Amino acid sequence: MADRMLRANARRAAARCLSARWPVGHARSAGPPPGPTFGRPEDRLRIDTAEPCDRGLNRAGFTLIELLVALAVFSLAALALLNLSGENTRSAARVETRTLGGIVAENLAVETMIAPAISEGTTSGQTPLAGRPWVWTRTVTTTDEPDLLRIDIKVRDAEGQAAERTLFRSRTHQ
Repeated sequence: MADRMLRANARRAAARCLSARWPVGHARSAGPPPGPTFGRPEDRLRIDTAEPCDRGLNRAGFTLIELLVALAVFSLAALALLNLSGENTRSAARVETRTLGGIVAENLAVETMIAPAISEGTTSGQTPLAGRPWVWTRTVTTTDEPDLLRIDIKVRDAEGQAAERTLFRSRTHQ
C-alpha cells in the first residue's frame, strides 16, 4: 500500500516537473518555476520541496565505459579458464600414455623374470594395449656380479618414450 502511494506521488511529481518545464537539475531552494502559479497552496509547497527534475539523468546503472571494462575483465578470465582446461586435457593424455606404457613395461618385466633362461643382448617387439601399438626394447647386460643380469626395458608409442623399467635377475631361473 505504502509502495503504491510512493509510486503515485513520484508520478505526480514527475508530471508537474515536466509540465512546469523546470531546468534539468533544478535545486530545491530555487522556488517555483517562473510563470503561472498552481491553484492549491499545498501543490506549491510540494513543488518547492520536490527533488530536482533531472528527467532521468540520475538513473542507477552502469556507464558504457564501466560495461566495456567489465567485459574485458570477464573475457580475460574466460580465456584463462579455457587455457587451463586445454592444459588439463593435454596433461591427462600424457598421464594416460605414461600409465599404459608402464603397464606394457611391467608385463615385459614379469615375462622376463619368469622366463627359465635369458640371453644377453637386445630384443625388440611390439605389443598392442588399449587399441594402440607399443614398441618395446629389452636390453640384457652383465653386471660386476657374474651371476646377476641387468635388464633395461624401454616402451615407446607413436609420440615418443612412454615408460622405462630397470630390473635385475639371476642368470638362471631357480
